[in-house]
Amino acid sequence: MVVRASREPACSAYEPGTAPLPWPCSRANGLAVAILQAIVYADLFDYPLKAPEIHRFLPGWSATLAEVEGCLAHDRRLGVRLGAAAPFWFLAGRDHLVAVRRQRESSAAALWASARRYAHLIAALPFVKMVAVTGALAVNNPSSAQDDIDLLIVSQKGRVWLVRGQAVLLVRAVRQLGVTLCPNYVLADHVLDFGPPSLFTAHELAQLVPLYGWDLYRRILAINHWVAHYLPNAGAHGEGEPEMGALLRSSKRVLEAALSWRPGDGLEEWEQRRKIPRLTQEAAARGGAGALFTPDICKGHMGDHGAKILQRFAEALAAHGLPAGEAPHG
Repeated sequence: MVVRASREPACSAYEPGTAPLPWPCSRANGLAVAILQAIVYADLFDYPLKAPEIHRFLPGWSATLAEVEGCLAHDRRLGVRLGAAAPFWFLAGRDHLVAVRRQRESSAAALWASARRYAHLIAALPFVKMVAVTGALAVNNPSSAQDDIDLLIVSQKGRVWLVRGQAVLLVRAVRQLGVTLCPNYVLADHVLDFGPPSLFTAHELAQLVPLYGWDLYRRILAINHWVAHYLPNAGAHGEGEPEMGALLRSSKRVLEAALSWRPGDGLEEWEQRRKIPRLTQEAAARGGAGALFTPDICKGHMGDHGAKILQRFAEALAAHGLPAGEAPHG
């Protein structure tokens, strides 16, 4: 069940882990609940939010930034549930998260330099169509300056495992420099549906930061239009991508031409035979319900992180007086 993104209140039952909590009351009450939901979700990651971020990640509720700011300033129910230290908002009693966020933003600045440098090199590899940063770094929330840099890579159809193999070689090389790249999601450019829909996956798609392949990024958002049901104000990133140097462009074209037929097909099939059974077995042994390994997809999410987050979110809503069908009382 997906809550309709609307300027009117939604009136349907809450299903934990599938869609945001509806609120059968006035628009003002619904907006206050959506604001609290957004902050509760971010709190799962120890992440206080600025007003524009609350607006962007309002679950299932379409509103203007001015409406969000007005509700934050004047809604008495939020006043007893939230704390503020300009420009951040957080759950009451969680003011220490402001220092945590500032420290993590400092760590992120160092990681972004590495992410951009090595994403540029990955983009220059043959058959790479898009490179994007995902996970904690995408929202400037790494645990330290040595945190992993999670990457989503989109390849040309029929070259997923060849692209992954090349990326792994780069991962091993930069590890010697103290940089941990994690290209844990590689997929072909014809399988861009990231369903089944969920609030967690909507966040992941809304938050990812493309560093190469903006046309493909826009295709992903168009194909996964259901994200707007969960996060109607999220929109897309509006940055451009740096121009790839002439030498890298030339080498990429030459290597793609050399590997477009039998040599590339043979390497691709060899990597598939070596890696798909091994990684599938590893995922099963580790209980990796979120992992998937096929000729077109290498999704190395060994822990079912999304399901765990959605369960914690449902529990946190209940803990903050927001079970289905019950209004918060200020």
